[in-house]
Amino acid sequence: MRMSNSFFITRKEFPKDENTISAKLLIKSGMVFKNENGIYSYLPLGLKVVNNIKKIIRNEMKKINAEEVLMPSLVNYSYFENSGRNVIFDKEMFTLKDRNNKEYALCPTHEELFTYLVRNKIQSYKDLHFTLFQMSNKFRDEFHPEYGLIRKKEFLMADAYSFDADMSGLDVSYDKMYQTFKNIFKRCNLDTITVKSDPESMKGTTSEEFQVECDFGDNKIVKCTSCSYSSNIEEAACLTKISKENNFDIKMIRKVHTPNIKTVKELKEFFNVDDDKILKSLIIKADSKYIMILLKGNDELNTNKLETVLKTKNIEIPSSYELEKIGTEVGFIGPIKSTMTVIADMEVKNMHNVICGANIKDYHYKNVNPKIDFKIDRFADLKMFDENSYCPKCGSKCEIINGIEVGHIFKLETNYSKVYDLKYLDETNTFNYVHMGSYGIGIDRLISAIIEKNHDEKGIIWPMLVAPYKVAIVVINVNDKESYKYSKMLYERLTQNGIDTILDDRKETVGTKFNDMDLFGIPIRITVGKKLEEGFVEMKLRSEEMSNDIKIENVLKTIEKMLETK
Repeated sequence: MRMSNSFFITRKEFPKDENTISAKLLIKSGMVFKNENGIYSYLPLGLKVVNNIKKIIRNEMKKINAEEVLMPSLVNYSYFENSGRNVIFDKEMFTLKDRNNKEYALCPTHEELFTYLVRNKIQSYKDLHFTLFQMSNKFRDEFHPEYGLIRKKEFLMADAYSFDADMSGLDVSYDKMYQTFKNIFKRCNLDTITVKSDPESMKGTTSEEFQVECDFGDNKIVKCTSCSYSSNIEEAACLTKISKENNFDIKMIRKVHTPNIKTVKELKEFFNVDDDKILKSLIIKADSKYIMILLKGNDELNTNKLETVLKTKNIEIPSSYELEKIGTEVGFIGPIKSTMTVIADMEVKNMHNVICGANIKDYHYKNVNPKIDFKIDRFADLKMFDENSYCPKCGSKCEIINGIEVGHIFKLETNYSKVYDLKYLDETNTFNYVHMGSYGIGIDRLISAIIEKNHDEKGIIWPMLVAPYKVAIVVINVNDKESYKYSKMLYERLTQNGIDTILDDRKETVGTKFNDMDLFGIPIRITVGKKLEEGFVEMKLRSEEMSNDIKIENVLKTIEKMLETK
């Protein structure tokens, strides 16, 4: 690439409508163009990065004999009705109708299509095992598109699917893909944390996320400080250490006038008590049935856990009008004399002499004791993991960190095979369902994570394998015939040797050129200037502060050696 006649759009200032440093740097460097929130165009420099990542993925997939295909993103809506995932994705799915009023969907993912495809291949056990993958666009109407390329509405994913005869075969495929993903991320210079996650969105049975720890990550990760336990916060189980305090005094229950005191914070201040003396009561409607949920003080309800406990996703929050009809008030809900089912979080077992709503406006009860003053139908782990929770594996304290999810792997088992009747004949001439695995890498997310972990105040610092160009040649003075001639010769030699090189032959100040190369994050910079007369050029690595003078006859050999090392 010769910059004097190339298409790129750099900006002097960071965009003000982006929150992530990765999106700011990508836009400022002209690697992407923002069309609107959640929608971006890749420009020449950015597309080079995308293609380099695709090359890494293809290389690693080839090692496990995965074959590449390309499926459509526009498909008949019935695919998702058949699997039930139209309900799971709900408003996230983009749908449209053609001129004949036939309904279509823009694929949020491709499990259904791959299952349908391989029905044309698999007949007997001899047709198994194999793995297919693709790199294609997916579409989801993201609720939080303000996270830059981390949450795009149209995003690029590398998704793979394995097909095996039984669970043991799936286990092998899953483990192979786990290691393949680790290899891909390592080659992108990323350390990942593997965390337990919810497989429900893909109708799977087991799933793990590959998270990159990052200050501006859009995920919360629970990580034990003592053992290997880690989990997405929505899936993190909370260990409750049951109090040994059994001989507490049971105080006289009292109704207290609490005018306009509704929140936990207001109650703590009004009664001058801690969280463990406030019993939070919530009413939800599950499958049209009212249920009361009890939590301690500032604990938050984890809706994923509640859905698992109730075995339904059909959960609603009743309106204030509905609450009045069933005999309670918003801000004053309580379990005493309640006739509905009451489910309490495990932490409630440690509570006594607590404050709760009286189901009458402006009144609360004081000195209430669970299981004595009201019934509890069931205890369950319902709270969102927080800084007061303990590791469910070893009982130690955990830290909660931010992360960017760059990969996700699932054991689908036979869930999709049963929907699409994907069977094979085994050695005994018996039909069995095929066992499937699903594996995805978000390429846009991966690019964002790389930048979030590899940048400084000057710009991006690309890893060598990902960088759009490996070498930048900066000509200090393009009007100096010898400098220009040597720079052009070096550029052609490097290019002929298969080394992606950018030649900055613009009529700009050397400061502007250096700033742009630092912003672009090119790993190796060669500066051609006054020392050329003495037979030297300057070489500087983007990741280092110091530069070195190198003899011109050693430049090519030195660069090739550096590339081999990386």
